[in-house]
Amino acid sequence: MKKTIQAFLDSEKIAIAGASPNKDNFGRSLMIEIEKAGKEIYPINPKYAEIEGKLTVPTARELQSDIESLIIAVPPRLTEEIVSQCVGSGIKRVWMVRGMGKGAYSKEALEICIQNKIDVVYGFCPLMFFGTGFHKFHFRLRKSFGKVPSEFKFTMN
Repeated sequence: MKKTIQAFLDSEKIAIAGASPNKDNFGRSLMIEIEKAGKEIYPINPKYAEIEGKLTVPTARELQSDIESLIIAVPPRLTEEIVSQCVGSGIKRVWMVRGMGKGAYSKEALEICIQNKIDVVYGFCPLMFFGTGFHKFHFRLRKSFGKVPSEFKFTMN
């Protein structure tokens, strides 16, 4: 999983499924924080034309072909559908967000990724790797207890 996390950190363009204009929306928070890390963000949401000034696309299938990284921040029941949209697209890696509760992880979605050679990250919040402040502290805390890939080095400033 370390190589896939590093590929996300190295990505210049990252799509996020599940962002909305709602101020309390976690996907929106991800957009804002990951953009601060210097990444171009591409929101996916069929209900909105734009989020935080960024044009949305309704499905992962409609992303530009040069976008290879997708973070999924939706309930698990929607994750399988979104991952299915990635099959045959430019998406090479998917991050099923783990925040409070179950996060976006779906066993069925994981199987679709494995069958279609899409790399997967799950069990972690992306902000532990992209964020600052408390998120960086959270990363170090989990690392000290062996709860992140052991060989992973925190390379973001």
